[in-house]
Amino acid sequence: MSKPLSILLAPDSFKGSLDASDFCKIASQVIQAIAPTAQVFSRPMSDGGEGFVDSFVCAGAGQAKSAWVSDPLGKKTKANFAWQAESQTAIIEMAQASGITKVRKEELNPLNTHTYGTGQLIQQAIDLGAKKIILGLGGSATNDGGAGALMALGVPMLNSKNQSINLGGQALKELATIGEIPSHLLEIDWQIACDVTNPLLGETGATAIFGPQKGGQPQQLEILEKALSQFAKVLESHANKAVHLESGAGAAGGMAAGFMGLLNAKLVPGFDVINETLQLEALIKNQNFDYILTGEGRFDNQTRFGKLPLRIAELGQKYNVPTIGLCGSLTCSVEELPEFKAIFSIVNKVMDEHEAMGNAPYLLQQTLLSVIPLLK
Repeated sequence: MSKPLSILLAPDSFKGSLDASDFCKIASQVIQAIAPTAQVFSRPMSDGGEGFVDSFVCAGAGQAKSAWVSDPLGKKTKANFAWQAESQTAIIEMAQASGITKVRKEELNPLNTHTYGTGQLIQQAIDLGAKKIILGLGGSATNDGGAGALMALGVPMLNSKNQSINLGGQALKELATIGEIPSHLLEIDWQIACDVTNPLLGETGATAIFGPQKGGQPQQLEILEKALSQFAKVLESHANKAVHLESGAGAAGGMAAGFMGLLNAKLVPGFDVINETLQLEALIKNQNFDYILTGEGRFDNQTRFGKLPLRIAELGQKYNVPTIGLCGSLTCSVEELPEFKAIFSIVNKVMDEHEAMGNAPYLLQQTLLSVIPLLK
């Protein structure tokens, strides 16, 4: 009698269309329907953006907590974080409060969007007694250097008249000084989970690269770059180091720079945080899987540079477990990613991006109905 099929599901989200936990649910249902005796292990993944909190909660590595906070435009929204009571650690995903999916496309405006709600969410964790905070960055609607979040935590952001500046990316142009940081914030062990390596300013900085995705028009981008430049100047004076030049400072509209400069936060690759906390490598090493299924919305020339599905495939290769990649858009050749046994786009006919994203759950299901029988 042959051994039942054993499969690990470890996808990232298909941003804007399918979260990682839904991928796992759909894949698990298809696998069980085709191979009822199969063992399926679900580990929804994230590199710090969408789904970061879910990754911990679904793996039993954190208790879900929720709070009503401000969205990027100041409206109320419900946001979740994960809480590890024993270690007094909070896992916070800034996209839960300040993410681009929280704002309708026609309302996106990085001049005005802010991270205040993320600060409120962090404050909820501090009120629980958090000694360590892992802050996942990614998928933001903001370009405010994290100033909004810092203000929500009691860090004074002051203009030349010693008054608090307004919220939003453009308000940073009025920043003159940063007041005294509450001492309890400096006692927390801050980790920023993120795979972005962009600096704060310049051609590869937060505004130039990510601003257009957040609704920034050319004239607005000029204003935002000047505003972040002023933020960088004040930040350097306060922190006594050129934080804006550091790799990753531009993550989440410069939020990484604000937290690195003022709260001594350390930047760590999001996948490394997940891998270490969920002991993913140990699971792959010890569980004797037949296959790993991973994926995200797009496989392109950036996938080669340490994107989450590639890191999963590398772990599979290390322990001789073939990895299959699934994606929406596939713009690189399979030969460029030899770590994968096979790669499939779930888009099965000519359709525009809007149609593909709107039908992602169905398209994934149909693709898996074709792929899973090949694994038996």
